[in-house]
Amino acid sequence: MITKFYSDITDGQILFLLPAVSVCVMYGLGVLFKWLLSKSRAVIDLEIIDTATQNAMSGAYVVLGFVLVLAMTTVTDLDNNVSQEATAIKSLERLLVLDGSAPALESRAKLIKYTKSIIDDEWPVLVEGHGSPVTSLALNDFYMSLSSIAPRDDKDEIVFSKVLELSDRVAELRNTRNYSIESNLPDTFYLVSILAIAGAVVICALRLVKASVTGGIVLAIQVALLTLMFSAILIVDLPYLGDTATSFEPISKAMESMVARKSGT
Repeated sequence: MITKFYSDITDGQILFLLPAVSVCVMYGLGVLFKWLLSKSRAVIDLEIIDTATQNAMSGAYVVLGFVLVLAMTTVTDLDNNVSQEATAIKSLERLLVLDGSAPALESRAKLIKYTKSIIDDEWPVLVEGHGSPVTSLALNDFYMSLSSIAPRDDKDEIVFSKVLELSDRVAELRNTRNYSIESNLPDTFYLVSILAIAGAVVICALRLVKASVTGGIVLAIQVALLTLMFSAILIVDLPYLGDTATSFEPISKAMESMVARKSGT
């Protein structure tokens, strides 16, 4: 639900539109409540509304602030993981070049093919919540090619053991990257947050009925800041979408360096 909505707009549009819409809704409800109260001649208990406004805003700020920090930590970990994955691939490629045998160079070619598949096949589908079967097949082909490498002496044995170790590391980092797709906040969180923000907007609209010009501005700022924080959570919780999406640039640079490197050097 959230992914489909977010895929059609930019981060800047989210940061502007959600606060603007919430403030407009608050003022619209304020006008409506004022008209209804004038018709019914009902009396508003400002003390209760002020208390409700303070409690609603305080609770919402604390919860959204905590979730925002949590989501930003997840994004930072994901960026670090992508860099580690690129480093592991480059190190593995160097070891295969160091081995220099025909089977090792064949494995190197399959490693480059796998790395290219990450960029071309897997990255575009990460937004759908899963990896690419094409990339999984490329990784499996690389693993199968390692069985053809036959160490000739103790030096080759050491190099081959490192190759196997880094191969496992590359697969582990890919799994970590793909599993991180499922760590985003559930739709239930967004539903509850939207309902909570809607409640805060309604309470502020009621207070707006008897508010001064300054009071109206303050209420608008409070609602805008609340939805701005929610907008930030929406942005950082979907790391493969938007203007600030996690980039495959480290992996792309690793592939470029591997392609540029001459075999046996």
